[in-house]
Amino acid sequence: MGICLHCGTPFPRTRKTRKYCTNRCKTNACLERKPRLRASEIDALRELLHNDFDSIDGMRERLREIIAPDLPPISVDESRAPIPRMD
Repeated sequence: MGICLHCGTPFPRTRKTRKYCTNRCKTNACLERKPRLRASEIDALRELLHNDFDSIDGMRERLREIIAPDLPPISVDESRAPIPRMD
């Protein structure tokens, strides 16, 4: 027995049906693509890689602002250990 990766129902596993229970589930899984990043978001990520941050939390918060602006902000705790610099 296998479990469909799209709908989660158990199904008898064969050579033809390895991941999905039906062809419809296979098609729907292909149509539901993950959201893609826009060019402006990619530019912001590249800029993020070249910036220096005082803490990991600050970097995580900036990354969250770029990737998922609809999520609540991450609390920045300044008492945590700083990021070591390669100077």
